[in-house]
Amino acid sequence: MRQRLCIIVALATPATVAAQQVDVSVGGSYSSGRYGGPDRTELGTGYVGVGTSHNGWRVDATLPYLTLRSGGEAVDIGGITLPGGQRTSGLGDLTLRASRSLSSVAPFGLTLGAQVKVPTGDETLSTGKVDGRFDAELSRDIGRLSPFILAGYNTYGDSAFLELEDGWSFSAGTGATLGSTALIASYDWSQSSVGGPASHELSTVAAGPLAPGWTWTAFGSKGLSSGAPDFLFGAGITRSFGGSAPPTVRRPRRS
Repeated sequence: MRQRLCIIVALATPATVAAQQVDVSVGGSYSSGRYGGPDRTELGTGYVGVGTSHNGWRVDATLPYLTLRSGGEAVDIGGITLPGGQRTSGLGDLTLRASRSLSSVAPFGLTLGAQVKVPTGDETLSTGKVDGRFDAELSRDIGRLSPFILAGYNTYGDSAFLELEDGWSFSAGTGATLGSTALIASYDWSQSSVGGPASHELSTVAAGPLAPGWTWTAFGSKGLSSGAPDFLFGAGITRSFGGSAPPTVRRPRRS
């Protein structure tokens, strides 16, 4: 699970929507771990996001509010690189993402994505530099299951307090439908931007309808390595306007 800790904005099992659909989401998450360092770091996140889908395209903008408690070293929290030794709260960086679902590789689905993190956050919660990400996801529907693999490359602007390392991330898993509930389970791996151990996680996401146009989402992960959080959990609500397709589950991405 990657993306400026946080943010349920990127498609995991994409669906093509002929009519334009607009989604507004709010939610939050909490994580705790050492992220490869000696000190425990806790991060709480609240977010608001706006996205739109049309003819296979998806565009999202998400802004988080962060509450950080960290030890004495800079940490890479799943793509969020922050200075250590502080307790602080404030706005995080704005994340903009665009993705395109393609059908030219049938019977597989291919989604290409690009993302940029704009340094709008408070100086204690941002590197002050632009970060980017490019990724590709290959999936296939097999009955109620939708197995997928995803590879991404993350680029980081060097901050004033640390030289950061670009790196790869990888996910593999499957989506499933159980009645009106959609589920995703995945294994996620990513390189550290601060030269620490790689992150290995098991992640789950669930989503279902609350009322016409409303969707709930819950997500969590369990770290399998010292570079990952010990645990992460969160939830959100999405209101959709327009379009004819039901909301799809979107995997939280943190970079």
